[in-house]
Formats: sequence, structure tokens, C-alpha cells
Amino acid sequence: MECWLDRWLPEVSPRVPVRIGLITADDLPAFARFRPEVDRAAIRERLEQGARCFAAWHEGQIVHAGWAVTRQARVEFLDCELPLEPGDVFQFDSHTAPAFRGLDLAGARVAWMARFYREAGARRLLAVVWSKNTRAFRPLEKAGYRRGGSIRAIRLGPWRRVIHRRRPSRQ
Repeated sequence: MECWLDRWLPEVSPRVPVRIGLITADDLPAFARFRPEVDRAAIRERLEQGARCFAAWHEGQIVHAGWAVTRQARVEFLDCELPLEPGDVFQFDSHTAPAFRGLDLAGARVAWMARFYREAGARRLLAVVWSKNTRAFRPLEKAGYRRGGSIRAIRLGPWRRVIHRRRPSRQ
């Protein structure tokens, strides 16, 4: 999925009051409460390597978060890299606390993130969504994403082939 940042970007309003912003190393304890299954050292390493985490806070707690990188995009569930062009931002690892799902938090965070990166000079946001995860498409579409191609990873023992197909898009 892709979202071109030189176009109109829709506003997405969450259905609960939240504050959206970037997390810092000081926010790691709050992030650990939100995602206890994620290793704190791995999160700290992501931040040190330049990844950014955009979070939605409700009543002092992180209730939704998603990550973005501008280089070295890795699609974990396919175990492969996604090549990025200059000005591309890859969004990944979006998660909403179960009690807050269906409240447009992901869409609001993605819309906020799109404006953040547009102001920073980026040209396009990218996300890879597993085709069977149909609920993941809607928040992205609300924030202005459209389907922009496909990526497949084929494996046979140690042999692996990754195929990227991008649909032609208006630039």
C-alpha cells in the first residue's frame, strides 16, 4: 500500500481523546506496559538506528503505536527487505491495545504521521499488509493509502526469491 504525500491527505478523527506523538527512549517503560511481549532492548535498538515510533496516548497510557523507517525496510512476516526509493517511508508494526480497537486510532496515527513526513520532505509512505489481514487495510485507506503493488517471497529449502510488483501510479 502506498500514500503519496504531495496530494490531499484526509483527516481521521479518533473516537476517544488521544494525544499523538513520537516516543523517545524516556517513553520505553510506557511502551513496555503497552507491548510487554516486545523486548525493550530491541525497541531501544530500533530507536538508536533511526526508526521512529508514533504513539497514541489516552489518559497517560499508550493505546496504539506504529513504527516507520526511511531506509532498510524489513518485512518481518515475509523475512525479506523492501527496497525504498529516496523520499520513501516504510510503516510497520502497527498495534492497538485490544480495548481500543475499532476506534480509528490507527487511521488517526497514520494521518498524523503522513503530515509529519510530508513536512519533513518525504514523498511517499509505504506499508506491506498480509492479504488475509483484511482489517488492516481500512485504517490505511482512511488515511489516504491505496494499493500500490504486491510483494511475494518464495522459498524452497535455502533458496529464496522475492518478487516486487508495483502498479503504475500517478506521481
